[in-house]
Amino acid sequence: MHLSLIYSMVRSFYIANNRLLTHILFWMAYLLVYTGVHADGEDGLRVYFGDEVQRLPGALLTAYVNLYLLFPLFFAKKKYISYGVLAVMLLFLASLLNRVLSEWIFEPMFFPDTTHVDPIFVWYMLLKGMLWYLSPVLLLTLVIRIYQQSFRQEQVYQETVKEKLSAELNFLKAQVHPHFLFNTLNNLYALTLRSSPAAPRVVLKLSELMSYMLYDSQAVSTLLTKEIRHIENYIELEKIRYNNRLDVSLNVSGEVTHQRIAPLLLIPFVENAFKHGVSHETDSVWVTIDIKVKEGWLNVKVENSCTDGPLPDNRSEEKNGIGLQNVIKRLNLLYPDAHQLTLGKEPGRYIVDLKIKITG
Repeated sequence: MHLSLIYSMVRSFYIANNRLLTHILFWMAYLLVYTGVHADGEDGLRVYFGDEVQRLPGALLTAYVNLYLLFPLFFAKKKYISYGVLAVMLLFLASLLNRVLSEWIFEPMFFPDTTHVDPIFVWYMLLKGMLWYLSPVLLLTLVIRIYQQSFRQEQVYQETVKEKLSAELNFLKAQVHPHFLFNTLNNLYALTLRSSPAAPRVVLKLSELMSYMLYDSQAVSTLLTKEIRHIENYIELEKIRYNNRLDVSLNVSGEVTHQRIAPLLLIPFVENAFKHGVSHETDSVWVTIDIKVKEGWLNVKVENSCTDGPLPDNRSEEKNGIGLQNVIKRLNLLYPDAHQLTLGKEPGRYIVDLKIKITG
């Protein structure tokens, strides 16, 4: 994974993803900038452009040795003293190269009538070439490499975080599936023992539940309408289980048609209402579910009847199923700083109030 990621990041630094074109344009810009900085008058442009072309081999040597040898072998490994010593040596060799080419090749070839051969080791000229012409090339290529390294490290870090997030979300979703299946099969088993005519309808609803969990839940997001349909199927199964003892109200309002949400995110709140509220009651019980989309927010409110007493212990939730802690983890992973969750108890009722910032 990381090798392909780094390769794609390296390509992103090239103009039109073309390495050769990028390097050619860089050196053209280098010649033009240096000529413009040093030139004096119109005649100076021509003269200094020729001078910069003569100094180009030393600049090329400085740039590519620094980019592909000194930086990866020394600077990137934090061998700064070795890098500094070798960088000075590189500048000296590059400046010496320019002196040799200028005195022995370029000037005799292009200016035979006006030139005269000077000694190569003119220290003023060597130091001027090192400090004035070549050290900016060294510093520029060093900055480029530092930026590239920092960018790559950040991208690899972000990719690692993304993979970790994906793995954790898949683990949390995998915990949901057995819980749904276990409860529904228990209901079906009880109905078949009584030879209830409702059993075929339970099988149909179970089929739809499994289809949603096996296929739709694998996506990063799903249509809100599908999640609502999943809740409706779950409610239908619970109605069969509790018969006339259960009063369930599901209200949906707002523009829900084109909204998307993480799959299997809302159903645990509905399931929790039945598991910790309805299933412990012997008299007539009720569950109210309000789902509303308004001004970019999804508002979900789940209320259920209960006897007065303490809230269910979290350890009991985890023992009996996924519990609310699983959903809270998923919300924090999927919608950081984009959701509000309130859990509370009032006389005779439990309340779950969830708000999620969503986009169409």
